[in-house]
Amino acid sequence: MMWTKKKLWIVPLGLFSLLLVYGIIGETAWGDNSKCLSCHQDKNLSKKDDRGNKVSLFVSEDQFKKSVHGNVACTDCHTRILDDSHASKGVKKADRKVDCGTCHEESETKYKTSVHSIKAEISCKECHGHHYVIPLTDPKSATYRTNLIQTCGACHSEEGKQFSESVHGVGLFRGRPNHPTCTTCHGTHGIKPRTDPESAVHERKIAITTCPQCHAAEQITKEYRFTTKPVKSYYDSFHGLSYRGGDTFSANCASCHGVHDIRSSSDPKSMIHKDNLQKTCGVCHPKASINFAKGKIHTLADIKGTDFGEKAVGWVRVIYIILIVSVIGGLTFFNFTDWLRKTIDRKP
Repeated sequence: MMWTKKKLWIVPLGLFSLLLVYGIIGETAWGDNSKCLSCHQDKNLSKKDDRGNKVSLFVSEDQFKKSVHGNVACTDCHTRILDDSHASKGVKKADRKVDCGTCHEESETKYKTSVHSIKAEISCKECHGHHYVIPLTDPKSATYRTNLIQTCGACHSEEGKQFSESVHGVGLFRGRPNHPTCTTCHGTHGIKPRTDPESAVHERKIAITTCPQCHAAEQITKEYRFTTKPVKSYYDSFHGLSYRGGDTFSANCASCHGVHDIRSSSDPKSMIHKDNLQKTCGVCHPKASINFAKGKIHTLADIKGTDFGEKAVGWVRVIYIILIVSVIGGLTFFNFTDWLRKTIDRKP
């Protein structure tokens, strides 16, 4: 027991040593940043890119510490910058390539297959920013839901303008959390061109998964008080049956409602406004008259429907089903009894 008491001083000494080592390591990590920031905190520090444009090299220490990478050392991202070569011949040189995939491997894998990587060569920083990356849950983040229109609109300006004026964009700016934004339909890191069968906006997926993910969702339809009838009625229509059968030339949701510029049917600019329906239908049906587009579009054959037309079509369907079952069933029974009689008559 006496020996144990004499050795108890080892415990606090060990803990102190661990804390000291941890502190030295932490100080060293930020010490590396301090070396970098000794130059990069200069607001006048800049360089010229390959096109001769002036590029600021200033990094705010306070803002960087508040970012999601605030505890990361500069050299963790800028791995190829060496003290001996960074200031060679008095000229500041640095490898601009930063491999985000070192930490964000899954996102990097998806990104490499995306249209942004293959065709546009847009890097992570174009959407997420440079040194001051903020979580997407922060309203100040470039990837926050309501900010995506500006972020994506930096390259897709026309689409961003159309979306901001659409029913989806207006609802999004009003703070409605379930209203779609760019990534709802297109995805995030693995965005593919609409010609790719794996794309969420491919012709074969628009009316099967992309639009129904909201317009056929029970929770969303109850919250915003709209019906799932358009989705159900579309699947029962000629267009829907043909589309589900694999005919990509049949009209889908976007064919009539538009893509980014989706508006209410009461909006004179809407593709489905009563004054524009003839033109909208005429894209596929060139000889469509004014009367062609007068009929109700999204209706269900339901005897418990909300209007007379739905009830009438519902009763017609019921009568047809009864007639089909009766006629086919009657013919089947008649043929069976006729076969049975002839079989009995053949017996000696």
